[in-house]
Amino acid sequence: MSQRAMIDGYDTAMQGAVIEAYYGSSDFYNFGFWSADTGNQSQASEALVARLLEFIPPDRRDGRILDVACGLGASSRHLLRHFAPRQIVGINVSERQLERARHNAPGCEFRVMDATALEFPDASFDNILCVEAAFHFDTRAAFLREALRVLKPGGRLVHSDILMAPLPQTTSVRTHIPNANAMSDPAELERAILAAGFARAEVVDATEQCWTPFLRSVRRFKAAHKPPGPSTPRARRSAPIFFNPEYLARFIRRYVLACSHKSAD
Repeated sequence: MSQRAMIDGYDTAMQGAVIEAYYGSSDFYNFGFWSADTGNQSQASEALVARLLEFIPPDRRDGRILDVACGLGASSRHLLRHFAPRQIVGINVSERQLERARHNAPGCEFRVMDATALEFPDASFDNILCVEAAFHFDTRAAFLREALRVLKPGGRLVHSDILMAPLPQTTSVRTHIPNANAMSDPAELERAILAAGFARAEVVDATEQCWTPFLRSVRRFKAAHKPPGPSTPRARRSAPIFFNPEYLARFIRRYVLACSHKSAD
């Protein structure tokens, strides 16, 4: 599958009727961060961004922030609670998604860009946010190096990530997730962050707060909204990838939250 075909597939899936129903038309598209009082997926998705921002102390929120793989702009919209629009830059590989992002976060800057080849000068941003996307990048290691480069001294990259086993050549997911990004545990990601040049890394295993409750939530949703008639292989293949949780469960090992610190020197 070409990158264009992959982008077109996500453009369709992220704005389809099933996704909008499940996410409450919030324009989020992530697993979320769940607690005992989380009522639905849109609340969990909002909470995930809020949880990542906890890695950035309030006194470090006075500069520019880059929202990498910003999707439809729901994460950028959340950033407006803490940053002025002129401080926020969002990037994504899909112009169609960015059209929606500009509506969700007016006044912010949005640009089509590859996360592994950032078109910004060195030391352009005080912080970087990346919600549940680095495992897609070709490669995660290249993204980490680019993030380090465009961060100012003392800057932070905060991101959520999915650690997956190597994928067989025959699976369709293989076209979305390079096997170079395969990892088994949080310690492996921490080593990769340090190898990219970051001075320090905090990697938190959030599998039980993110992936596990998301899996349960999607199963409940699918059971409650099961269409009439038997399910066919073609229908299962055409469903958005997030709505094949049993299939994803074959490969997902851990879900993590990470804060990578660039040296202040």
